[in-house]
Amino acid sequence: MNTIGNIYNKVIATGLCITLSALLLTSCNMDQYPYSEVVPDSYVKDSESVNTLVIGCYNALHDVMYYEWAVTELRSDNARMYGNNSTSNTTKLVEQLDQSTIGTEHEWVYSYWNGCYSAIARVNSMLASTSAVQDETLRKQYEAEGMFLRALEYFNLVRLWGPVFIVTSKVSSDVARNMQRSTVDEVYALIESDLETIIADNMLPEQMTDDNLGRADLTATKALLAKVYATHYQPGDQQYARAAQLCQEVLQSGRVGNPQGGSDLVPFNKIFAIDNEMNKEIIFTVRYLSGNVGLGSPFGNMFAPINNGANVIIGTCNNYNTPSDNLIAAYVNEGDDIRFKTNIAQSYVNVTTGAVVQATFCKKYINPVTTQFDGESDWPIIRVGDIALLYAELSNELNGPNDEALKYLNMIRERAGIPAYTLTDLSNTYDFREAVRKERRLELAFENHRWFDLLRWNNAMTTINSYLASESFYAGYSYVVKPIAQWQVMLPIPISVFNINPDVAQNTGY
Repeated sequence: MNTIGNIYNKVIATGLCITLSALLLTSCNMDQYPYSEVVPDSYVKDSESVNTLVIGCYNALHDVMYYEWAVTELRSDNARMYGNNSTSNTTKLVEQLDQSTIGTEHEWVYSYWNGCYSAIARVNSMLASTSAVQDETLRKQYEAEGMFLRALEYFNLVRLWGPVFIVTSKVSSDVARNMQRSTVDEVYALIESDLETIIADNMLPEQMTDDNLGRADLTATKALLAKVYATHYQPGDQQYARAAQLCQEVLQSGRVGNPQGGSDLVPFNKIFAIDNEMNKEIIFTVRYLSGNVGLGSPFGNMFAPINNGANVIIGTCNNYNTPSDNLIAAYVNEGDDIRFKTNIAQSYVNVTTGAVVQATFCKKYINPVTTQFDGESDWPIIRVGDIALLYAELSNELNGPNDEALKYLNMIRERAGIPAYTLTDLSNTYDFREAVRKERRLELAFENHRWFDLLRWNNAMTTINSYLASESFYAGYSYVVKPIAQWQVMLPIPISVFNINPDVAQNTGY
């Protein structure tokens, strides 16, 4: 059993009754996790019970991740839907995300929104209960873990929706019905304040002990803050330079091991192996545990090819998150890139007949299961490859092409088994920038980074329109797939929010 299993199986929430799409927090009964405004006062008696609440906060990430690929990777040029012109309701939901024709009643958008706010509510409930922890160091740790998770969810919300609702405590129905969205700057101020406080007050250890692997630590906090600063600020801003410094601190930390070349990194095909979980590449991950305990990963079945006859994985399969021809071509252009074969399969073997079946699918999270939708594969949120490439990007933007930035860019290419660059190859800021952007796509494919990167680089609309026009799959539709407008890069506020508060401002265009 992996460590996170020891953590997560203490708390398995069997119901979720907080309606956060409207920020209306109501009471409900749960088997082991108290969620009402009354129960926590009687439930939380000591540090052990608060620890249980903290674990429940991590457990909430499963609901978030279930749809995150759909509102990020699927909307990018990395992935597309499996088939076109189907009339099924689920296919239409996938199609709308794939082509950015999303409506305010989209079920998956609502579910992701609700999952994020449910996770935030768990954190707020836990933070209101930490006075029961007598040990100051332990109390600070629990508070910091909650602040980290809340910052992570708000970081995703503000990037996908722009202005959103800030909730840092339990909210009565009367207050919820009159709340308005906070500005983007106000949301970032909350995120940055939480993360900066954790670091300034040294509230977390640099690395968790073996029996607590999977929980946020100081290294993960610095990495997340670096990503926040890099997204919210521009070169010339103090925080942008601080983002580069934070990346450097993470990479040089004992937690990561201060790698100097590709051979110092975990081999790419071993990063995601279920027999090598929580390796030194992983900075923060959402952990899963198979074994029919309610904590298994569904993504093996969700991403495996339909009707594969258990030749890829047993059970029902959906072929979601199908790799695009555009992404495949990007890998092929690099030659023998190890990442291609780790991330994508283009066929499988029928073990009964020996026939090779042509099928393109994301195989990154597919491992054997004994029960469908109950896999072991963790989903990395932040890892070394991400931070190394972010540092190379920031360093180039701040100082132009330089040896230090090139070292980290080449480190990732060396691990992938493809040729390194020289400063002669990337002699100006633009060429270096484009090289890093290409590398981030290939390195982090199917980890939900691509869409956020396109937003950060302010080229989501142009990139997607070029992709929609060139990907042969879209020519197979009975209608013309239209280019997207700038307003379509933001998601709509779910209609359920307006059912509670009709005065809430909707995003432009919806």
